[in-house]
Amino acid sequence: MGKTKEILLKIRDAVMDGRLAAEDVPIEDLKQCVYDELQVNSITVPEQQVPEVLNRFELLCNSVSEKETDISKIQMFLDAMILCVDMISPVIYALINGDYWRYKHRENADNPEIAGIIEYIDKERRVLPISYDFVKEYEKYPVEVYRDGECGMMYVPYKGRKMYFPASWDGPRIANYYSGIMMEQDERSPHYYYDEDFGVREGDVVVDAGAAEGNFSLDYIDKASKIYLIEADAEWVAALKQTFRNDAEKVRIIEGYLGSFQEGIYVSIDGLFEEEEINYIKMDIEGAERAALAGAVKVLEKGKNIRCAICAYHCKGDEQNIRSALESHGFVTKTSKGYMSPAWTMEAYLEAEIRRGLVFGKKE
Repeated sequence: MGKTKEILLKIRDAVMDGRLAAEDVPIEDLKQCVYDELQVNSITVPEQQVPEVLNRFELLCNSVSEKETDISKIQMFLDAMILCVDMISPVIYALINGDYWRYKHRENADNPEIAGIIEYIDKERRVLPISYDFVKEYEKYPVEVYRDGECGMMYVPYKGRKMYFPASWDGPRIANYYSGIMMEQDERSPHYYYDEDFGVREGDVVVDAGAAEGNFSLDYIDKASKIYLIEADAEWVAALKQTFRNDAEKVRIIEGYLGSFQEGIYVSIDGLFEEEEINYIKMDIEGAERAALAGAVKVLEKGKNIRCAICAYHCKGDEQNIRSALESHGFVTKTSKGYMSPAWTMEAYLEAEIRRGLVFGKKE
């Protein structure tokens, strides 16, 4: 790391004082050198941000060619290359050091739920959304992927059924995704939906919002009396239709974005179910949970036997806002065990944020 920056600084100084002509600057070699640094040290930035970092780097590289002779443009290019190296400097490394996390959580660092995350970061020098040792058990999780000869789509056997995946996905992507959802639903995970007191019961009418692959609904297909699957992604909708193709009497698939109102491709719980009694709501809708609860006021208010599991890790402040919304309708709430580490936003990453995975609620 230090050597790359040292070379860049020397070349820039030589260009600025005239010792190195513009046409002699090894631009392509410097691009490759910095690119290699970005690849090797990509672990120091949130995983979800790596493609964006590399894309911006590529755009920068495309702006200057090997034959560039404009000295001011080359100087700007060298400054940008130095900045790229600085962005993966020891300052960033510090963010994945256990000492940094202990400092950020110094008032609660001894809490077993938090201490587990810090211990993981200490050992692995990385931050994952679920940063606990048990996730390593799923790195080589055995997954069998098959192709359905009739519809041409690929599936994974799941609890005696077939869980289908988007037609554009290949086997390795499916296997990686499947191992991820199995890890999320490990009983040690903060994303684990099962809770004995707040869970799905025999004969429930269930709303699965953000259904994706449908594993949650598959878990309760025999227990529920009816299941509504809400999903916005067309590829997932097609896959769900295959997964539940023999369950037409019990399962209804609704394509749309769940939120606070109902119009066109946007749907709301009140708009869909105002006339029907709902017993269970699961939500994992990528940060739209608060808006969806605002669009469920009538259902939540009139419900006399209703439970829910709402994802609370996507946005800052979600846990408290979701609990407040549910409690305002007479719900008792609690959170899942453990915490998630939102490494998908730089702000949360820099602040070493941790968030509860789920808010459970029930009104009886």
